[in-house]
Amino acid sequence: MEQIYKEIERLKQRLTQENLKAVIIPHISPDGDAVGACSAFYTALTKAGIVCHILTCDYFPEYLRWLKNITRSVSFQDKPDVCRRLIAGADLLFMLDHNTVKREGDLEPFVSVFRGDKVIIDHHPDPEEAEYMISDIRVSSTCELLYTVITGIWGREAIDPDMANALYTGINTDTGGLSHNSSRPQTYRVIADLLELGLNKELVHHYLYQMNKLTRLRLIGHALLNKLTVNPDFPLAIIPITLEELEKYNYREGDLEGLVNIPLSVEDICVSIQITQRKERVKLSFRSKGTVPVNEWAKTFFKGGGHLNAAGGQMNLPLEQVIQKINETAPWFFQTYVKR
Repeated sequence: MEQIYKEIERLKQRLTQENLKAVIIPHISPDGDAVGACSAFYTALTKAGIVCHILTCDYFPEYLRWLKNITRSVSFQDKPDVCRRLIAGADLLFMLDHNTVKREGDLEPFVSVFRGDKVIIDHHPDPEEAEYMISDIRVSSTCELLYTVITGIWGREAIDPDMANALYTGINTDTGGLSHNSSRPQTYRVIADLLELGLNKELVHHYLYQMNKLTRLRLIGHALLNKLTVNPDFPLAIIPITLEELEKYNYREGDLEGLVNIPLSVEDICVSIQITQRKERVKLSFRSKGTVPVNEWAKTFFKGGGHLNAAGGQMNLPLEQVIQKINETAPWFFQTYVKR
């Protein structure tokens, strides 16, 4: 932690300069941790007098748009020229909940040539170089790490109830409701402090777990009943979902959140992969139990990466070819990383 505190102090000094402009960018297909981090940090920066914008290459999930500031975000899909201009004109670019510009989708070309200071605040392994690197793979989530950043720069009193709700959203969703990656006592100390600072836990849980639409439930039911398959040779579950099926069930961003975790509740399954066909690409979500490193599978074959038990990837191939690639590479993965 000593190095992290040094980086936070360096960043604190940088943020004292006048007339700063900043952009905040989450990873492609932002989840609860990325969105919560964007929400909380936008408030922190604007309170400090820094002109700030949240940019995303696609869209924030519907079920997270209640978080403060998220409706202010600018999507590259809607306003590409605005995104280019804001990146080019910024002094600081904050990469939240990802460790490489390759996870920024259509924004990558413009971030790659950015001339200001890049700041990575993240908890994924193997981050790329940046002018400021605040990275710790031990923390539950980027939002837990961001709590340390915000309090280290502006003090505990800087966190208001909306920020506390946003930070808890990230911690809760990235740990599956505190069911995994949440064994450090410090995680619960942060949550306790957020409660003292105004966290409305019931409100957060309401938006995260009690706002389902019938179309979402039917899509998940269809996926589990009709699309889930189990590999006959390996403890692997695969859930492929076509673009046509998404349209049939009136899919909205975030409707499939948590689906990939469900097959892991089966005793003999140790890896679950959800393959979702979108208009522009096929997206993959990897999950695993125990010490099975699905991030290695995602990184080696599917242009992705992430955590040991949770990773993502994407391919510009037809859905059937992606499924075929998973089945072709499964023997390599299980023989290399899974002891049976």
